[in-house]
Amino acid sequence: MTTQVTSPGASPAAANLLFILTLAASMLGIFLGLFYFFLDPVTGFRIAVLLMVGLVGVFSFLRHTVFYRSDQARIGWAQEHPQFQMEVGWANLAIGVLALLSGILQWGMLAYGISFLTYGVYLFGALVTHVRDMRVDPSAGKKKTGVIINTGFFVFFLLLFGVLALMSM
Repeated sequence: MTTQVTSPGASPAAANLLFILTLAASMLGIFLGLFYFFLDPVTGFRIAVLLMVGLVGVFSFLRHTVFYRSDQARIGWAQEHPQFQMEVGWANLAIGVLALLSGILQWGMLAYGISFLTYGVYLFGALVTHVRDMRVDPSAGKKKTGVIINTGFFVFFLLLFGVLALMSM
């Protein structure tokens, strides 16, 4: 059951910091990926996959699992049974670790492209869920609009980089 209250005593501070780190890794990955795309695509996609999928996946795992009460306080709701939140966190970690390994071990464009596309499709599902939630509860529209724009922007670049990485092979 989902309620509109936060966990007693939970502070959003840790989740806020992790979310800021997530945004920073995302933006830096997009910028460096685009910058290096024109100089050395392999390096660009390698850096981008490390930041956009690897670090973002690990930060999201920490936010959803280790600091789940803080994350609930950050977004203004709590669950009696946070198992679903844990599942989301572990999915982020699985994708993130494989992306980190692909970049660190230089597995190449195929691995980078698959990492981008996998995370892009996964987060596209989150985007669809946010849009559905906004349509079901229009009063949440203002808060959800920012989430939808941010997530949509990130998903666009994940999918774009995935396609470009595979086309560059």
